[in-house]
Amino acid sequence: MCAHYLGLSDEEVDRLVEQLSGERPERPESSPAEAAAPQYEQRELDYPQSERRSSVSLREERERRWIDVYPKTVSPVIVPTFDTAAGVGELTPGALERAELSWGYRTQWNPQPIFNTRIESADKPIWRASMEHDRCVIACRRFYEFSGTETRVSGRTGRVVKQQYAFTVPGMPIMFIGGIRRGDEYSMITTHANAAMAPVHPRMPLILHPTELTTWLGPRYMRLADRSAVPLAAHEVG
Repeated sequence: MCAHYLGLSDEEVDRLVEQLSGERPERPESSPAEAAAPQYEQRELDYPQSERRSSVSLREERERRWIDVYPKTVSPVIVPTFDTAAGVGELTPGALERAELSWGYRTQWNPQPIFNTRIESADKPIWRASMEHDRCVIACRRFYEFSGTETRVSGRTGRVVKQQYAFTVPGMPIMFIGGIRRGDEYSMITTHANAAMAPVHPRMPLILHPTELTTWLGPRYMRLADRSAVPLAAHEVG
């Protein structure tokens, strides 16, 4: 599940950390009813404003530095400076920082790192301490997944290969995904696929809206396990 995503540069993650824990982008005012029952609605997916596709020229889009992240890759991850077992009421300056971590937990019994963690497996020994005390956030532009049933003919080799899809959240150029940390390693959290993801794969990353980050980094994170309301767009690759 999700063995590849398009990441951000160190500088881009540093800017996100500043925006998330310091100066916040303007967001539409919510009515009392919306505040009581927040929805993952399309109009909310405008964070951060400085990265909106509409403000990026085609030339800038082509010249933007794309960073492909695979298991074992060292890449920037947003980590809290506090214990996630306690959490914080709000993210303030100094609450988050960038850490260079390797994707995947190494184990003695598996030659390959374990790079995905089911949120339902939070109590398993290998994940328990990280899930309680060291949750983190992965920032990316999109993630990739191979279809379990669809195939295509490779234009490069002429062989039949699995169809790959790139997933994005419409209107949200930067996607936030829940993760956990252990020392200099991290793992991506997954949950049951929603209706948009299920035709391709039964699991999906735990995608978070910016307003949900304090919940993910706090003691009541399991309330985010249901991602059925998250809008996803699938794009064929190749």
